[in-house]
Amino acid sequence: MNAPTGLAPLRILVIADSKIPVPPFGYGGAERIIAHLCEGFARRGHIVTLMGAVGSGNYGRLVTYPWAGGHGPVWRGYSKLSFFAKCIRELSRGHDAILAACRTDYLIPFLRSGVPLLYRFGNPIEHSDVDRLAKNTRGPLSLVAVSNHQHRDFPNRSWNTIYNGADLSHIPFSTDATGGYLAFIGRLTANKGVDTAIHVARKAGIPLKIAGNISDEPGGKKFFEQKIRPHLNRDIEWIGEIGNEKKFAFLGRAKALLAPIRWDEPCANVVMESLACGTPVIAAERGSMPELVRDGLNGFIASDEDRMIEAIARINEISRRACREDAETRFSSDEMVEKYLSILINLHAKQNAQLGRLFPRMSQ
Repeated sequence: MNAPTGLAPLRILVIADSKIPVPPFGYGGAERIIAHLCEGFARRGHIVTLMGAVGSGNYGRLVTYPWAGGHGPVWRGYSKLSFFAKCIRELSRGHDAILAACRTDYLIPFLRSGVPLLYRFGNPIEHSDVDRLAKNTRGPLSLVAVSNHQHRDFPNRSWNTIYNGADLSHIPFSTDATGGYLAFIGRLTANKGVDTAIHVARKAGIPLKIAGNISDEPGGKKFFEQKIRPHLNRDIEWIGEIGNEKKFAFLGRAKALLAPIRWDEPCANVVMESLACGTPVIAAERGSMPELVRDGLNGFIASDEDRMIEAIARINEISRRACREDAETRFSSDEMVEKYLSILINLHAKQNAQLGRLFPRMSQ
């Protein structure tokens, strides 16, 4: 697909964190979204440069830089200097617009260059990041949140809310829960609530299959050994981390996806993927879940374990076809790409208009 008629292809620089490749080999929700965006921009005829982790895909041009986390100050300093040196080279190449989803302190050279910038917040938003962007940006700036809940503490800022999308063309719809089990997918951490999922499944008397990785975060292995491993048996099964093909089959066979989160998750990709498979979602009343899960239509919102057990008993009230249709209506990766691209085009046009006012003869 080419760029829209009358519009020259944009030279888009996409900047991701460098911890996990784009797309990820396993866990990596943000990196999967960045991959969808890069693929979508390139398919529409735009020129894409990705700055990200070693092992990332090449959507036109790839620039890698080292990950600073988990190392001492010397390595962190080297990583940042390495990134800044690559920033200078990228600025010399010329880009029409930037889509950034990395640490804001790394962006200073780009912010001060005047190149139009769209910043995507994938995690809970910090005031320091918003302030850094606002104070240092010399060109057109747009802020994107992945749910309304995510930006509720910033009412005086202008926001674009764009939910994460799933590539529905690669997610098969399942009309029946042939596996007869409940599903959990995510990092095996306390904030994801996998231990709650275990308690709820046991009380409901329905098998639970858990897909996810033991977290390398502080306390991650201890949590797994104390809160998860002792409960694993014939009915509570941990199958490890799974890739997309196995994940969609895993979700499609489940009666429901359990998402008993204990934190204000901005936008859970697995919710969209589960709905695309036709599998309803039973989620805690936290973060973006009440926006993503329409109580009684594509799943249930539950305020505690008892309400979650009640929701499991009512899961057959939810139409699996309605779940798929909801995903197609609200969570298509194609629609997500179009929304991001529209903002980038508008930012580029805004900069051109500003330059035209400053240098009227050059714009004629």
